[in-house]
Amino acid sequence: MERTIGIFGGDDRHCYLANNLIRHGHKVWVWELGDERGACPILSEFDKIKTVKKFSELARNCQILAGPMPFSKYLAKKEKARENFFDTLCANLRTGQHFFAGGIPKELVDILKEKGVRVTDYLREDDFLKKNAELTAQGCVAEVLGTWKKGIKHTKILVAGFGFCGREIARIMRGVGADVTVCVRRMQSAWEAYEEGFAIGYYERLYELLPQMEMVINTVPFMVFPEDRLCYARRDALFVEIASAPGGFLPETAKNFGMTVLLCPGLPGKYAPIGAAQAMADCMQNCFI
Repeated sequence: MERTIGIFGGDDRHCYLANNLIRHGHKVWVWELGDERGACPILSEFDKIKTVKKFSELARNCQILAGPMPFSKYLAKKEKARENFFDTLCANLRTGQHFFAGGIPKELVDILKEKGVRVTDYLREDDFLKKNAELTAQGCVAEVLGTWKKGIKHTKILVAGFGFCGREIARIMRGVGADVTVCVRRMQSAWEAYEEGFAIGYYERLYELLPQMEMVINTVPFMVFPEDRLCYARRDALFVEIASAPGGFLPETAKNFGMTVLLCPGLPGKYAPIGAAQAMADCMQNCFI
């Protein structure tokens, strides 16, 4: 069934998403497409895409709207430019429309649902999260190889968290020969990691774990390595941040201790935008059924 889909903001993933949707028979309208990108790929279906100058025009003509990821960051950027896009979005969306984005603030979700707008957050959909985690793990290896000059094989790595991303990163790092320990909080996570053959660590015992670790990869989006834990880490360790804000440690604190810090936001968009776009398109298609 043909639908009219509006895409706004976003990065290279959303350019590829536009192509993907057109090739599946949908009409695509865009507003400010690629504002967040570094270099937008050529849209092979550009002649079939309608560009509008105002968000209100996009919202008025499209049954479905697809926004950026993380959406909270996009809102913050708009606010910095003195544009209250939160209110604009709420004012223009209407009953019967479907809004997709990643990392949508709860307050906005509640307001839109009250208006009768159907809301899907990619980051709350398990199928999307699994695909996104696979791409994130592959991107993580690429980032690490560009910084870590010792080679990954036999490197002692601590992966903080065993959710979708933590699990995939632990698997892929072990697959290339690293000695991986998984740091967990919940017993269920500990059991799942143990079943996969990983060594288990706990945050309460980081004072024992950190002195052994050459690399720490954090996937937990809250402070699990405060200063009083971070101080136990090796000064030649590499700390890699995968999690969204506020992250698991303060980069400046780690640098002050002498560690090397690697911040890795948006890895799927950077290394695998076509695969990431496919994951978004699949999520949208599942919601259409």
